[in-house]
Amino acid sequence: MTTTIWERVETALTPLGLPMSASAYIVASGATIPDTYIVYFVFSINPELHADDKEVLRSEAVQVSIYNRTGNASLPDVIGAMITAGFMFIGGRELDYDTDTRHFGIAFDFEYLEEL
Repeated sequence: MTTTIWERVETALTPLGLPMSASAYIVASGATIPDTYIVYFVFSINPELHADDKEVLRSEAVQVSIYNRTGNASLPDVIGAMITAGFMFIGGRELDYDTDTRHFGIAFDFEYLEEL
């Protein structure tokens, strides 16, 4: 069975021990959002190489965002966890402070090359 990109991201980030979700972190009505959490989403899936009319290499790009109420200075090593799992770090940026939830955020972009 083939491992999906979502499974690869979950496997890479699980050792960090933080709550995480694909696409959006949604809490039940009346529940509180964790002080620190991760949201990831796939933003690109592209064939990279074809042979004999079949795709043989695919790139998948993922944004991993980590949110924290105490700032971005001492966050878990998201980049290291993803690199260890075979992803390539391709960039990052600070996100706007969320005045409603009081979370700071930073987003990291990664690419995974998969042989099919």
